[in-house]
Amino acid sequence: MNEIIKSRFSGCLDIEQIRERITVKPDAVNALGGMDAMIAAEIFSGALKQIYLPNDFSLTFIKEMVTKASLYSQKLFSNEVEYISRIYNPPDVEVAPVCLTGLAGVGKTQTIAALRKVLPRPVDFACDHFEGNLQLISHWYASARGKAGGRQMLSDFVLGDQKSTSHNAAKLLVECRRRANRDGVSLLLLEETQYINTGQGASRVTDILLTLAAIGPPMVFVSNYSLLHKLLRRNSEDKQRLLSEPRIMLPDDPDSQGWRNYIAECLRVSGGHMQGSVDDFAQEIYRSTFGIKRLAVQLLKQAYVEARDAGRECLTLSDINRAYRSPFYGSNQRDVEELHLQAIQGRRAGSRLDLCCPFELPIAQKSNVVAFARADRDNRVIAKVFDSALNESERAAMEHIESATSETARPTKAPRAPRLPKASDEDLASAFHQFVESMPPPKPKKPR
Repeated sequence: MNEIIKSRFSGCLDIEQIRERITVKPDAVNALGGMDAMIAAEIFSGALKQIYLPNDFSLTFIKEMVTKASLYSQKLFSNEVEYISRIYNPPDVEVAPVCLTGLAGVGKTQTIAALRKVLPRPVDFACDHFEGNLQLISHWYASARGKAGGRQMLSDFVLGDQKSTSHNAAKLLVECRRRANRDGVSLLLLEETQYINTGQGASRVTDILLTLAAIGPPMVFVSNYSLLHKLLRRNSEDKQRLLSEPRIMLPDDPDSQGWRNYIAECLRVSGGHMQGSVDDFAQEIYRSTFGIKRLAVQLLKQAYVEARDAGRECLTLSDINRAYRSPFYGSNQRDVEELHLQAIQGRRAGSRLDLCCPFELPIAQKSNVVAFARADRDNRVIAKVFDSALNESERAAMEHIESATSETARPTKAPRAPRLPKASDEDLASAFHQFVESMPPPKPKKPR
């Protein structure tokens, strides 16, 4: 229709441009040693949370969704007559939404935030049918947390903060279609669907998803495994509409360049407060987090606290292990051990559904994780056998070597001041009399 429509999605489909636009490398923290340990740990974890290095899955997913939005925009603005017709007589269509799923903390929310950065910003659009300019919006974004149903979601899109009881669900849906066609909305994004899990949670989220899918533009909804297991128990007509296009986001492989780059970025952001090689940290952190980056941030935060409690300003691999065993990481530790067990043994009776992917994964996607988990188990068994084979003198020698190593890594502390000698009864009595004599004389009371 005009140059604005043709160039609307230009520059949004190149992988390298997408990577450059969404990569976040925060400034390194410094001078944490002079702060309180808990304050310094919060600053450290805050900087780690800002890191976003998109992996191949995220880049491919973002490009796919932007491509869907671009194709829909071209169809919507194919000619002026078709565009005006869609506003006054919106077609009754229903799309199959894309389901972005994965373990909690794996990076789904960050990927959606990155996708929103890539999508075009609002632009002014001139059409002879309207007086003045319209503002074209590339996408609608909403969170399903706390939403009562599809009607409330439609009302939020159309009415915003205005509350009205005169609109039923059918009228709201038609108005949403008109508004979406008029404003050029080319993608719908719905997050946090897994929080609709109380009462009739699966029925409620099904209602919301099917209602939004009936608006017309391509749609993406984000969910953890726990909700998808519930949706898989729905009737076939619901499953065919909602779960036909899953996109499964897995943690990075332990030996992948993406995971190594992430750990290297954590070392850079630490500003020298992490001492050790990238490879050693990559192996130890993966073993303690299963590659889940939200857990990696929590683990490094607690490891820094452990290092400060030990009198050091820099954390090492030993602090990672202590943080993993600490009560602050206890609930995550059980999840990680369950994930490693599932990687080795597969899905079994009694497996936690929130940690099990509801879809069968290709063997190629699981092989590296399984190899890492089995190698880690073999190494632990070898270490246990070696330790049990030591005699008393050999065990004492190993303990001496380990203690000497930890002492050399720990900085020398200033010697404690000598304790004061215990005061005698005469000293206490003399100090009491001196204190009484130093007190000012009491003021006389006023007569009643």
